[in-house]
Amino acid sequence: MASGADRYGAGDGAGALLGSITHAMARLRRYVHAHMANRADAEDIVQESLARTLRRAGEAGLGEQGIARPDHYAIGIARNLMADHARHAAMAGECAIDEAMPCAAPLPDQHLQHRQRLALFTATLEAMPPLRREVFRRRRLEGQSREDIAQALGLQPEAVKKHINRAMAQLARALSEAETDLDRSEVEDAR
Repeated sequence: MASGADRYGAGDGAGALLGSITHAMARLRRYVHAHMANRADAEDIVQESLARTLRRAGEAGLGEQGIARPDHYAIGIARNLMADHARHAAMAGECAIDEAMPCAAPLPDQHLQHRQRLALFTATLEAMPPLRREVFRRRRLEGQSREDIAQALGLQPEAVKKHINRAMAQLARALSEAETDLDRSEVEDAR
């Protein structure tokens, strides 16, 4: 049976080591890239595996007394490094982040618009007649049925429906007016 040195280009230490490492590197790179999504992490693992293989080959040599198959040895190291990498990533709560994926959080101007709409909604709700406001609050904010609201407030279900419709119309009108005012101010600012 041929020794590791004979298999990868016979000769003494340095020549055999260079031939076996060249063969191992191509095989190792294919193996690691097939198992890792992140190319940068894959290359780090390839480099570290080769460095450890070279260090071990330098200590023990090749052949019967040292590393018989540097490619197998390097892949074994790579497997352990990939397992360590996955374990550390799981412990750190890391996940693959797609840089092209937009953030779900609202932008500052969207946040401001939301706060302005909320303030307008609250002011419009406060400006409503008390009974309309109460009917609207119970139906839209608390989710009560029209029948339950009618019974609790001593109204007819049709009266509850009218109060809800009028409250919705009042809110829509207030939002529409606010947007028209905003559009006008933007036009004036542009001049």
